[in-house]
Amino acid sequence: MTDDLAPVLAAFHAQSHGKDVAQPETLFSGPVLSSGPTDGAGEPPLTLPALEPLRGLAAAGPPLGGPWSPVQRMLAASVEAVRVRRLSAADRYPVHRAYPSPRGLFGADVFVLPAGRGSGCLRVDPQSHALHPVAGARLPDDPETALAGAHLVVAVDHRRYPPEYGRLRPSLALLEGGHLAATLGLTLTRAGLRPRTRLGPAAAPLPDGLLPCARVTLGTDGDEDGPSLRPEAVARASETAAPTGTHLRGWLDDRTSGVSTANLVTSAHVSPERGSTITDALTAALGAARSVAPGPDSLKLYQQTLADGRIDDRTARELGPDGARHPGRPVPRTDATPFSSSLGFTLAVDFIPWARAHGPHAETVLHTLLGWIAQWGCLGAAATGLCARPMRNYEEAEWAAALGFAPDQTPAYQLWVRAERGAYMDVPVDAAPPTPGHGGSTP
Repeated sequence: MTDDLAPVLAAFHAQSHGKDVAQPETLFSGPVLSSGPTDGAGEPPLTLPALEPLRGLAAAGPPLGGPWSPVQRMLAASVEAVRVRRLSAADRYPVHRAYPSPRGLFGADVFVLPAGRGSGCLRVDPQSHALHPVAGARLPDDPETALAGAHLVVAVDHRRYPPEYGRLRPSLALLEGGHLAATLGLTLTRAGLRPRTRLGPAAAPLPDGLLPCARVTLGTDGDEDGPSLRPEAVARASETAAPTGTHLRGWLDDRTSGVSTANLVTSAHVSPERGSTITDALTAALGAARSVAPGPDSLKLYQQTLADGRIDDRTARELGPDGARHPGRPVPRTDATPFSSSLGFTLAVDFIPWARAHGPHAETVLHTLLGWIAQWGCLGAAATGLCARPMRNYEEAEWAAALGFAPDQTPAYQLWVRAERGAYMDVPVDAAPPTPGHGGSTP
């Protein structure tokens, strides 16, 4: 191991082993928590009619047609990806979007960066669906002209999470950024655009504390700026996860990790067959991710199931990016490796090739990619009426031993599936008012 890799590896394992995570005492504990930067030019935000193009679009099928301009499509997709979708007043995690976040605090944002230098950037607000200027930007008088050729940046701020998350906060923020980047790729694809997602730091005039972790371009540029997730790969993952017979809006509204207070192990049994859409979506995303992985063994996906539905008989098998199912092997039952539900998935990495390929940016690239992959599993769950809860706080060494990993493999991220949704507590934020004479509302 070379000396320049040592601090990179040490930083990675400081967030992976011997974590100092404590149970947060309250939802909004810690320093000042914010839903995003608002240090713009002090002028009113630019309100967008940006939900209209995608509001009635089918989740599967042809992308958005009609006369919408590329700028309108980009803004519509950005809002649809990041916006607050529903509230759960009776749950301790009350705010929901189309992607998961620790305790629903949301440490990731989408920014629009106009073409050209010195233009500042605009934040897509998840609540008002408006553009807010940040970092000295000014709102454009003519958005169509000013935003032509713009690109999008996903940036994260781990300080929005309670300090009880300790050293996990930076990686949790990057994982969330990856979930958001995948959702943004989906909505841009459905809007009829061709998103290319580059993982890792990006030059952007953002407020202090925000770390860019992904840049999304919509042109025809290639890979000269480094490896990227190509538009075709995003489209394949979208097609694999998409439900039929529902709208894109409803599909994203249905994304949930389940009731926060529920113990996943008490969920009704979810068989591999019932979770097949999740499995297919994850393997499609894994196939897409292989283009940016530094080697075939640097990133692997495993499925955990109950053998014949018996809680004491557990198996794990590797899933190939081509959909291949490797032979299963028994998983010993230990106190440190509880099955959080009857169906789960583990993403495992060999971090040394990532460190060699990306140096000090390896964590940013890898954790963002892991979140990107896992989000397609979350979307596959939403497409089939299931919940998918990501998990990061576990004993990696114990899980690696139980799953039979080689010494250079670290279980870096898990996704557990359950059946109970708890949607009875949810209220859509833009539910239509009841029609006179009717008691219901439009979902």
